[in-house]
Amino acid sequence: MTDALKTVQQAATDLGVSPNTLKRWTKDFAPFLSLSGPLANDGASRRLTAEDLVVLGRIKERLASGSSTEEVVEQLHAEGRGETASLTTTHESGLSTQSAGFVMLTDTLRAMIENQQTIQNSLQVNRNLQGVIIQDNFNLKEENMKLRDRMQKLEQELADLRKRDSDHRLLLEQRLAFLEQEARKGILGKLF
Repeated sequence: MTDALKTVQQAATDLGVSPNTLKRWTKDFAPFLSLSGPLANDGASRRLTAEDLVVLGRIKERLASGSSTEEVVEQLHAEGRGETASLTTTHESGLSTQSAGFVMLTDTLRAMIENQQTIQNSLQVNRNLQGVIIQDNFNLKEENMKLRDRMQKLEQELADLRKRDSDHRLLLEQRLAFLEQEARKGILGKLF
């Protein structure tokens, strides 16, 4: 890019307006500008010359003074600007309307494509999240089965301990009863 050509961002800074405002002006006043670049309708590759900046400066002044877009167009025609466009005004106004319609349709389609892409990305994220949730569910079921098995094992060990404790207690009670009987026999045998 040479110093003579400026991007929309650079030109907007020079003129003290927002890039969106400048883009709108380049569309509204295109017949009066010598837009350069591979794609004149693409804001990213649009380039403006020093003469374009002068014209845009006048446009800014006139709009700031209260003139409408149509009045500014008439004033620019009166100054002799955009003469090639004024030779075929009827034909170009029809083309301009068609071009504006085409640009609007293109912008609408581009927005729809971007929205569809966003929705597809969102669906992919949801699918990935659902896969993670399903995997976590399987992992939790596996952990649940392990815990259930461990609980059953612990319950079985507790039941075995209770049975051993009960058997041991019964054995001790039988021995104690036997010893008491022996002790009574021994004491009674000594007494009689």
